[in-house]
Amino acid sequence: MACWLLTGCSVVTSITSTKPAVEKQVLRTGSPSFLPAMAVDKPASVAPVTSKPTRPGSATPAMPAVRQTAPVNFAPVQYSAAQIEAATAMQLKYAVLLDTKVEQLPSLSLLEQIDPWMGVPYRSGGSSRSGIDCSAFTMQVFEQCCGFKLPRTSRQQHAFCEPTRSDALITGDLLFYATRGKGVSHVGIYLGNGKFAHASVSNGVTVSDIADPYYQKRFISAGRIPAGVSR
Repeated sequence: MACWLLTGCSVVTSITSTKPAVEKQVLRTGSPSFLPAMAVDKPASVAPVTSKPTRPGSATPAMPAVRQTAPVNFAPVQYSAAQIEAATAMQLKYAVLLDTKVEQLPSLSLLEQIDPWMGVPYRSGGSSRSGIDCSAFTMQVFEQCCGFKLPRTSRQQHAFCEPTRSDALITGDLLFYATRGKGVSHVGIYLGNGKFAHASVSNGVTVSDIADPYYQKRFISAGRIPAGVSR
């Protein structure tokens, strides 16, 4: 939640002219500043590239390979007016949970895999409806929705994913947190509009806000599924 910090100072300046009258001017300075909802890693600065002349007959140096990422196909679906009016109870439920419009929800296939887990209690090492932990939850959702398995633990999933900037999140990205100590110990699935689904120790599988002070303070990084992952 943003807050305003108003700073100001007044300077009284006397301006004397050849006329007997004395004018007083009050100058006010200051502008509001904003506190970010969550820490954003700034991309490293890149030094400008200057081209060098190539001698006749010399080979053009090869450009370094760039490792690509493959966004999971959880992008918002374009709904028609008729479809919006005929939205299912589950779509309306997640429109409320994500504080967004039905037409801006992630794909129905993702919600259909998340919803049966909602409310399942947290259990360390668990992977069933009787109890599940955070990394088993993300692993189950990706396997059921996309047909491939993520590594088992949150730390392994963090190492598996390609890092992505927290100000460029897309639906399906994984969010990693340090809830125990300094290393990665928690993971959730970004759903859009600043919300993510995860297996919380206190609330079980639920939807939370990335701007929540608890998670904001413990955020480590975001990750995206690498290209070429077999499904």
